[in-house]
Amino acid sequence: MTVIYRIQDRYGRGPWKPGFSRQWVEDREDLDNLAPMKVDINKVHLRNACGYAMGFGCKTTAELRRWITPGEYEKLKEFGYRAVRMKVDGILQEDDTQVLFERAFPLSHKVTVFKLY
Repeated sequence: MTVIYRIQDRYGRGPWKPGFSRQWVEDREDLDNLAPMKVDINKVHLRNACGYAMGFGCKTTAELRRWITPGEYEKLKEFGYRAVRMKVDGILQEDDTQVLFERAFPLSHKVTVFKLY
């Protein structure tokens, strides 16, 4: 099993939601380096139809810190988000900043909160 690190709320939802990002993302010079991953939507639909939960995360805490600054993390905690680690069943796709993973459990189950900063 692979361990993944990510930021999520108690429901397992990450903070990159339409309209919400502007409430916590800082104006940073490196934002252009953190582009969303292009995914094969057919693969995602197929795996989801098989009952897997899917999400985006990082293979290391250092990679997660690249996405979220200390100031951003403090804002996210005010909204109920936490850094978590979880075991996943597989990596569907990856690039140099993130992975698309799948697991047999909902993203909100069997996670461990950890201190990101």
